[in-house]
Amino acid sequence: MSLPQGYYDLLERLERPGCAVCSLLLEVSNRFIESLLYEFSLDPGTQRAFRAGRGLCNHHSWQLAGQHGYSLGVAALFEAALDEVLDILQTTPEETLTGRFSRPFGGDARSPVAERLEPEGPCIVCANVEHAEQTYVRTFARHWHRADLQRAYRGSSGLCLPHFRDALRQVETREARRELVAIQIEKWSALRRELNQFQIKSAYNYVGEPIGAEADSWRRAVASMTGLQNATAALTRPE
Repeated sequence: MSLPQGYYDLLERLERPGCAVCSLLLEVSNRFIESLLYEFSLDPGTQRAFRAGRGLCNHHSWQLAGQHGYSLGVAALFEAALDEVLDILQTTPEETLTGRFSRPFGGDARSPVAERLEPEGPCIVCANVEHAEQTYVRTFARHWHRADLQRAYRGSSGLCLPHFRDALRQVETREARRELVAIQIEKWSALRRELNQFQIKSAYNYVGEPIGAEADSWRRAVASMTGLQNATAALTRPE
């Protein structure tokens, strides 16, 4: 049986520190943003998406703006978004533009023009990253029974809590879930011991061996509970 490329991507990323899925998502968003600026800033379909989304989400807008050497591409894309909101404001009848409608049964009054200014489509970077996230988690869960994946996972940092939850929802058998949980318990127990050692050795009156590998355990704990920094910003989680 042939395996998807995502499987080999996961195996390779499991050799690096941090959650493999998060690491891959950071690469996906960087690559997608670079392609937007390098190839698609004047593409009519991309500009329509920027109009519908009123740009991108806050996180990905600033990631886009932070790409060096692509200021003209950023200008072209956000001109489309700005043109759309100006068109809404300039074509809305004045009585609608300045009026407010009361909501039934109380609550805040609604502004029709404010509703029209809401995004009509998703942040296209978020949509791309969310699709990749679902694909990688599904690939991990479907192939968890493979010995090479389990071996790589045992030697890795493990998944972050959000992606561990997602994987547990999709791993098919009780025995497979039991094995995944057992490995994750080992990893988080080891991290908790490092956190404990870091706190002990950081005490002002501590006399003993110097701080070692546990020095960055607090950062790894943050990443383990929430995901790598910016990897899943603005993404919705399954319920």
